[in-house]
Amino acid sequence: MDCLHTIVYFEDETEVANLVVHSLQKAGFRVHHFASFPEGGVDAIKQACVEPVDLVMLDINLPGKNGYDICRLLKDEWLSEQVPVLFTSGLMADEDILHAYEAGADDYLVKPVRLHELQLKIPKLIQQKREQFDASEQASVAMKMAFDAMKNSSELGAILRFHEVIQQASDFADLARLMFDAVREFELESSVVLLCNHEPLYFRDDESKSSLELESMTAARAKGRLYSWKRFSFFSYDRFTVLIRNMPIDDEERYGTLKDQICLLLNGVDARINSMLVALAEQAKQQKISSITKVLAKLVLEIEHENTEFSANFERIIADMETNLSAELCEFNLIEAEEQSLLNIVNQAVTAATQLFETSMANEAQRKVVMDNLLQKLVAD
Repeated sequence: MDCLHTIVYFEDETEVANLVVHSLQKAGFRVHHFASFPEGGVDAIKQACVEPVDLVMLDINLPGKNGYDICRLLKDEWLSEQVPVLFTSGLMADEDILHAYEAGADDYLVKPVRLHELQLKIPKLIQQKREQFDASEQASVAMKMAFDAMKNSSELGAILRFHEVIQQASDFADLARLMFDAVREFELESSVVLLCNHEPLYFRDDESKSSLELESMTAARAKGRLYSWKRFSFFSYDRFTVLIRNMPIDDEERYGTLKDQICLLLNGVDARINSMLVALAEQAKQQKISSITKVLAKLVLEIEHENTEFSANFERIIADMETNLSAELCEFNLIEAEEQSLLNIVNQAVTAATQLFETSMANEAQRKVVMDNLLQKLVAD
């Protein structure tokens, strides 16, 4: 007959023990009987039971350790959660039965035990315990899956939020801060080097500085996109490098997941840095244009002012000439001497006007050269 189940049985009454063991063996059970807890302790029981144990039966009043203490000890040091414990005792008071369940009992039979009932109860109790264990395991797995799903959902949400908020980064220091905030949601510590200008911009989430860390991050760029050493992982992109200082290398599954998620987190940073550099270049260009425009506007105002003075001076000369001519004409008859005097006045006026005109033209030529140079520089920038 094939063995149905293996049982460890504690009973100090020899006649009762022999009767129960014989009945169970006849029904196909393998039984290891102990009249008391062995001196060798749990190890002695393990040596006697080479095969896996399916159930433990315990009397309460045993020599040495009582059944309650044995139950606790076996559960602490040996029995798995799917092995039931059945108490068989002549004690029938409620407090005795309650004490047994507090010690870890799964069922309780009052002596004298009916052998046929015992043969039927044992397989059912073993099956019930295994079903409870399987259900508990399934619930644990389901809870873990739910927790992992919620955790991954939270972390994926952090990735999506990060890609939204970095579009509002005001400068590179603000961008680094947003990167630290996002990485911190994964319970990770980080440093970042941004390659935005002639000198790298180095930031650390605890605001400290380490020249050795900066050198190692710079050197890691030559080792590819992802380089790991112990708990340190370096993620290098075109415009930046991120160092994670506390990767969970003892948890291989979590470690692999985090590497993928950090890559997802960082994939959009290069594009954001490039857009910020373009915006800064455009801003600098606009500032140069504004400065040049102010200079040109000032020159134009000066030209207009001098042109106004030129016009006023010219008009005044002509007016003076007309006044003088009128005065001469009133006082003199147009004899030769008077005519010559009039011509002299006219010639003086024309000469003065010519000099003023030539001076203005020279100034205009100089300004034209300056303005041409400024315009060329404006176009080049």
